[in-house]
Amino acid sequence: MKIAVLRALIGLLSLSLLQVPMAHAEAARAQLHVYVTDSCIIADEPYYVPEVQPQAGADGMTPKFLLPLLGVVVGKLAELGINHEIQGSANRLKGRAARKDTRYALTKEANLYRADLQAAPVLHINAALGCMTIVAAKKMQPAGTDCKDAYIPKTLAPESMSAPEDERKTSRTDDSLENQLRRANVCVDGPVAAVYEARFEFSKDGTAYRFKNAGYRINSLLTTDAKGATRTTLYTLQISQPGATDQQEVLSSAWVNIGTVSAGAHAGAPEKDNAPWLRTPPLSAEARRAYEDKTKAQLEISTEIDSLKRSLARAQRVLDGLDQRIATSSADVAAGLQQERTKLAVQIQTQSAELDACNADFAELPHAPLEFMPVTIEVAVTETESEKKAQLAVADIIGNNSDIVAAAAANATSGIFSKSADPSDLKTEPDSAGGNAELARARDRYYSALTEAPAGGDAARRDLSLAKTQYNDARRALGLEPIR
Repeated sequence: MKIAVLRALIGLLSLSLLQVPMAHAEAARAQLHVYVTDSCIIADEPYYVPEVQPQAGADGMTPKFLLPLLGVVVGKLAELGINHEIQGSANRLKGRAARKDTRYALTKEANLYRADLQAAPVLHINAALGCMTIVAAKKMQPAGTDCKDAYIPKTLAPESMSAPEDERKTSRTDDSLENQLRRANVCVDGPVAAVYEARFEFSKDGTAYRFKNAGYRINSLLTTDAKGATRTTLYTLQISQPGATDQQEVLSSAWVNIGTVSAGAHAGAPEKDNAPWLRTPPLSAEARRAYEDKTKAQLEISTEIDSLKRSLARAQRVLDGLDQRIATSSADVAAGLQQERTKLAVQIQTQSAELDACNADFAELPHAPLEFMPVTIEVAVTETESEKKAQLAVADIIGNNSDIVAAAAANATSGIFSKSADPSDLKTEPDSAGGNAELARARDRYYSALTEAPAGGDAARRDLSLAKTQYNDARRALGLEPIR
């Protein structure tokens, strides 16, 4: 009996020892790091004009330069990814933390909206959300490392100068992913396992977006080292609203399926990418209040400027009409019209002075852009053994989030990777029934009434009082302080 128990213990110990290198191998696999830029790091890497060579007979002082031939140097880099284990984290991708075929990247907060204040405040999608680059690597260089100087540009080969764009070649000797990433100061320690890139494409009014494959380079799979192994690979992102608790509200989800791949696979952006349209998360009530509060002076002065310009344009038209009537009227009528003209001319001079003062006040206000609505962007790369499992993974996302625009959702599980929304499903105009639109209209009515009140008599003053009440009602409806 004792011998049997001893044999059993030895067997269990042997199994536990076998699991140690497996666990170590799992921990040693590549982790994800996510970067959001206004242009793609790999897909948009430009060719560069080679240095100018001295000409025969010249004085040897010919300039040397190295300028982009195509595209621009990547800018506005925002590192969103951090090397972190997903298990036990409050920011994990909901419901899929236990998947064995998925690698995750946690993110820091990014602001979804941006307000430009050079003229009248304009709120739009943050321009830095142009491309997302997912880098899978076992180790990154220490934080603060600057590797941009080590980047070897993609210099155009002299013989390719006149060649079509798709036939151009580079004369550089290092086309590795590690070198290309250095252009954006993404510093990898050792080889890169894989890079995936996708573009954010927004509708003109910013209410819908698509997540489009921009290409990939896979040096090694993330879930297996087996020679010749293939995997159906997709990557997903979730945009969530940060909260005080572990339960974050998922605002939107998007995905890209790149199909069946193996180690060594690479591809650029597909010729056709019918990615479905998704609803852009609207500005939250809290972010709206922050926007209205921080841009109150700019909004009100710019609205007053617009009201004064409209009033001046109208007064000038009336003045021109009076001049024509005075020229063709009798002396008695012309005298009465001349009094009206003088009164109107004084109004124009007064409003012109007010307009100059408003323009001066606006010039003194801060004009640096502001960002609003922090969100968390979480990314996962899934390598499954079959297309069916990949479809089930995306169907799970769709089941948990109802942000897919109309027709795309109806066909999601049957043809998710080839369907897109009909253009008629997209919003192309602002929501006129929303409180935000009503606030803008009420503000405009108030400042128009304020402009007309001094010369409009009792009726104009009553209109001003009513417009002020309506403006304050619209502000209170959004939780904003009323004006005095």
